[in-house]
Order: sequence, then structure tokens, then C-alpha cells
Amino acid sequence: MTTATGIKLKEFGENFHDRLSKDELNYALSYIDFGEEPLAFEIFCDYICENDLVITKSEYEHLCAFNNIFNNLLE
Repeated sequence: MTTATGIKLKEFGENFHDRLSKDELNYALSYIDFGEEPLAFEIFCDYICENDLVITKSEYEHLCAFNNIFNNLLE
């Protein structure tokens, strides 16, 4: 069962469909369907970094909000 946070993360991730490959995006976000939102977030962030994506201030703020929810340490 997907949580409200998982749904929001999936919706946010879809905004990167033109900057991440379909395979990367599907792989990262697929973990949400298994209740692994923190892992999905971690993989998603890894892909953003590995691909040297430029993100907007708004996207950064969203990432920080998810980071706080999942108690991750962004590097």
C-alpha cells in the first residue's frame, strides 16, 4: 500500500521524466510500491547526483522536505 508521502514522492519524481532516463526513474520510484519510500528517495537522489542534474530552488526545497521526512542525510 502506497502512503501519502509515497504518492507525493512519485508525483515529484515524475517531474524529472525529461532529465532522467525512463529506466532510472522507474527503477527508483518502483520501490514506493513496496513500501520502501526512503530507499526510493535515496536512489532517486543518487540518480540526480550521478547525472549532474541542475535543479531549481523549488525542487531543492522539495528534496529537503522529503529528506526531513525520511531522516536522511543529504550529501
